[in-house]
Amino acid sequence: MPETTSEKGATTDQSMSKDNPDTVARISRTLDEWRTRIDELIVHADLASLDIREELRKRLDITENVYLAARSRLSNAHRDAESSVASLHQGLDQLLQDLHQAYESAEAVVRRSREA
Repeated sequence: MPETTSEKGATTDQSMSKDNPDTVARISRTLDEWRTRIDELIVHADLASLDIREELRKRLDITENVYLAARSRLSNAHRDAESSVASLHQGLDQLLQDLHQAYESAEAVVRRSREA
């Protein structure tokens, strides 16, 4: 079942911050479950009496907007995470190159001191 409580939301946020690779897939599956439930409710709305249908349609519109916002946020979070990993990788590569150059420079000083 989809997570709905704020406590569960906090758990989801904590998982995301720990770079759990399954988090995006898990949240995506949860959103898919919600999409299924929303679609089922739409069918019920279509079959409901006119007075109930109007109220239900209003609430469904709000529900669908929340769903779309969550799906969009998940997509953005996934892109941001990929970008962050790429940036981290690039930064670490540069640091390793800098470390290599610093080591070579220090080693050159040692070699020169031995030659003198």
